Amino acid sequence: MLNPISVNDAIDRLAELAGQDVSLVGVLSLDFEGTSINHIPKSECRSNVVGTYQSSIWVNFDFVAINQCEQWLDQFDGRHVQVDGILAAPEKSFNGCGHFSLWPAELTVTAIAKKTVMPTGN
Repeated sequence: MLNPISVNDAIDRLAELAGQDVSLVGVLSLDFEGTSINHIPKSECRSNVVGTYQSSIWVNFDFVAINQCEQWLDQFDGRHVQVDGILAAPEKSFNGCGHFSLWPAELTVTAIAKKTVMPTGN
C-alpha cells in the first residue's frame, strides 16, 4: 500500500492526482447509492454545500484486483480503512461523480485494509 493521504487532501489536490494511484484513509460507507470514503476526523469535515459531499469521495471496487467477492466488503462498512486505487475527477459533462454526481471525485479501489492510525496530512 502507498503512503496514505486524507480524503480532504485528495479533493484539494484533485487536479494534480486525477488518473494516478493514491492511498486514502477514511471511514468507508457502503450505503445503497452512497458508497464512499469519508474524511476523518469528523471535526475537519467541510460543511456540505447543497448537492455535494465536500469531504467524501465516491468509490467503486475492482473486485478482480481485490480478489474477493462483494459480500467480503461488509466487514469494512463504517470502519476506518486505508484504500488504494485510481483517483478520478468528474467527467467534463458532469458536475461531480457517483450517484446524481454528488461527490467531487471518484476512486476505483484496488486494495483495502482496516486502519487505526490517522494520516499525517489534512
